[in-house]
Order: sequence, then structure tokens, then C-alpha cells
Amino acid sequence: MKNILNRKILLLIPLLALFGSTFIVSCDDKELSGGEPVITRIYQLDTIARHRDSTFAAAEPYVLLVISGQNIGGVQRAFFNDYETSFNPNYNTNTELIIRVPAEAPTDATASNMIRLVTPRGEATYGFKIVAKPAIFSYDKIFFGQGRGNITFKGKNFADVVRVTAFREKDSPTEIVKDSIVCEIVSQTADRLVVHIPNNTLSRVTLNFTNSSGTTRATDMFVNADLGSKFFTEDFGTIASPDGDGKWGGDSWGNAVKISTASAYSGASSLEVNLSAGGWSWFGMTSWWPRYYYVSDYKYVVFAIKGGADDFPLWITSSASKAGFAEFNDKNKIEVKANTWNFYKMPIAELDFLYEGSIIQQLGFRPKGPDKSELIYVDDFMLIK
Repeated sequence: MKNILNRKILLLIPLLALFGSTFIVSCDDKELSGGEPVITRIYQLDTIARHRDSTFAAAEPYVLLVISGQNIGGVQRAFFNDYETSFNPNYNTNTELIIRVPAEAPTDATASNMIRLVTPRGEATYGFKIVAKPAIFSYDKIFFGQGRGNITFKGKNFADVVRVTAFREKDSPTEIVKDSIVCEIVSQTADRLVVHIPNNTLSRVTLNFTNSSGTTRATDMFVNADLGSKFFTEDFGTIASPDGDGKWGGDSWGNAVKISTASAYSGASSLEVNLSAGGWSWFGMTSWWPRYYYVSDYKYVVFAIKGGADDFPLWITSSASKAGFAEFNDKNKIEVKANTWNFYKMPIAELDFLYEGSIIQQLGFRPKGPDKSELIYVDDFMLIK
């Protein structure tokens, strides 16, 4: 039995050594003696103590900190920017307190940027900033331009956003972009930001959001609908070509294509199509004359589709498709998720239905099936530079 106990003790020794920097025994009554509490420095906690010799003056929410000082045993209350947060008293000695940066503490311009500890012998304060840059969770549209209204962003740390800047999207990862325009902040709360992008000559932009903690760059691209070559936005697009001037019109094999205000990705209207179950169909738009001449200045075809009750694929095609009109070429395939607006940005260089010298009379989509009847909507179908 003695040998077994010895082996167990030997096994515990390396574990205690590994976690010795993490687990702190709570203080007893003797440790509570001393003068006024003082915070001397703050560092980030980890199991191998990489930050023990560092001093932190700022950190993001949820980071575990070690508050180090003298006479800070028996902490009763802890505050970040005057927001009281919880902590485990077992991880509090007379010289250290382990605590997590609270996500709920205020971070706007009114924040005190202070940590305050309340002990039986007094209070200690220390200058410390919670780094809370804007975080983008979602937005309601990707297009901006005349008549398209504002873009609403949902996220957090919006209350003190002071600037939103639109930069031209890079054409290559190494390109240095200076073209930009300052956007209008229409309204803001902690978790909701409404932005208006003014009229400009930038075809594709990315957005930077700046608050008191710094700047966050949104990862997605936003599109200037005013500069696109439009097939359909609020109405069918116009055509100006060597054949003359004209306009696209709705077309299909058996499923009516109509303009609807029942749903829209941006603006007020979209194309509504009710796909019949089991039908091998095609739908889109046609202009027999004048024909549409593709201009190679455009780099992407973009559009939005609101899915029906089920997920299903579509193939985009044109009368100039190299594989043949309405054929199922996998490079033209898209997946449509049910019951939501899906946005697509397809590089024209990777497709077979638009290319240098192509002349188009029909442009649209073909499903396989579908197995069930599907009511879908198509909006903001255009080419962008």
C-alpha cells in the first residue's frame, strides 16, 4: 500500500509543476494583514507563463488576466470601467487575482478605462483599456447606389463608432489602395449600425469601421449598383449595342417570369419564378434584337437568389455558352440555399457564357427538376468592373 501511495504522489508532482502558475491557493486570515491595496501590474494568464514578465495596459474581452500587487487579498468586488464583474475567490492571494475581462463592460468614449478592486482594507485602481473593436455579424444587403437605401449592420461595439470608410476593393492582394470615400453614419446603438454609402465612382468597395478601440475591416465586398451593366435590378435592364437600343424582357420554358414586390434583396422589386416540380426548364431574360455585346471591362457577374422551400442547384447559362445553350456545365453551377437570400459573385474569366466577343440574346438559369415546386426570386443581376 505504501508503494502505491508513493507512486501516486510521484505522478502528481509534474502536474503541480505544470499548473503551478495557473492555480493559486486562496488567502487565509494571515494574508489579509497589511496596508492599503496596491496594483502594480497586469499580465495575461496562460499555463506556461509566457506573459509573466510582461505588463499589459489593454486586452480584449474574455482574456484571463493576473492582477498583481500588494495587499490585494480578500477582494470583495471587482470593476472594469465601473462594471462589476464576477471572479473566483479561490484564485486570489495577497499578491495576485485571476480574473476574466468581461464582455459586458462599457467600452465607448464614456468608459473610465480603469480596473478597481475593493478589499477589506480599501480600494486599488489601475489604468486599463478594454480593446473592443467593432465586430460585424451580419448585414442586410451588399448593394448600394441610387434608390437602394442604407445598409444595416448587426454586431457589437458600434456605440462609439466615429467613422466608416469605403475603400476600393483590391484587384490583387498586394495592391495598395488609396481610393476611398467617407460614409454617413445614419444611426447607431451598441449592436446595430445603419450606414449610407454616398454616390461615388468606386465599383466595388470594402468597409472599415473605426471606434475608440481601433479599426475593423469587413471581409466582404459591397457593390455599386449604379456602375453595373444591369440585366435586372428594379426593372429589366436596357441595352445599348451596335444593333441599337432596347431592353431585356422576361422569358422561360413553362415557368412565368414576372416582376414582383413580394421580396427583394435590395430596393423594392425582384424577378419571381414559380418552378414546377419535375420540370426540366429554363428561365431568365431575352432580347432577340438588339443583341447584348459583352464588354470585357467587366470582371464579375453578380446576382442574388432567394431560395424556395428546399436547397437545390441551378446552372447559369446564355445563348453564347461554349458548352451549348441551357447545358449543365459544372463551372456555371451554383447552390441555392432554402428560405434565404443567396448572393453570388462569379469571376467572368472562369465561366463559359461570357467572354471576349460573345454576343448574347438569352441569359438565365436552368434547374434539374426540381423534385418539388419551388417559388424563388432573382434580384440585382448585373456585371460589375
